[in-house]
Amino acid sequence: MRLHETRHIDRPLEEVFNFTADFANTEMWDPGVESARQIGTDPVGPGTTYEVVTRFGTTRIPMEYTIEEYTPNSRVVLKGRGETVSAVDTIEFQSRDGGTFVDYTADLTFDNWIRHVDPLLQPLMRRLVGKRALDGLVDTLEK
Repeated sequence: MRLHETRHIDRPLEEVFNFTADFANTEMWDPGVESARQIGTDPVGPGTTYEVVTRFGTTRIPMEYTIEEYTPNSRVVLKGRGETVSAVDTIEFQSRDGGTFVDYTADLTFDNWIRHVDPLLQPLMRRLVGKRALDGLVDTLEK
């Protein structure tokens, strides 16, 4: 399942990139994330790993995300893995119109019975996961 959202944020590119690329911050802007923390203390970059607990309804889904690609102020790609789901989150950034344009794509693959109802879940996931997450990022950074 692919979720794709774009937003313009009225904040400088470097600020938006640094905040968003550090996936420990996702609990501050993504309402579907219950908790997120970096494993280790190395600077954020390729190989940085995060423990993330997501929520879908009353279900908690622990996942581990690792930064696979990291191009400062331009692009970050994270791969996530949980017991029943894997994800590739690609986030691209461009300086535009006095702020930052964010293009966020999440490719989700389910490993259990959910994969069979994937087409039925897509509209709900787009609304609850994709849209709300990017709206939260805009709200958090523009405060």
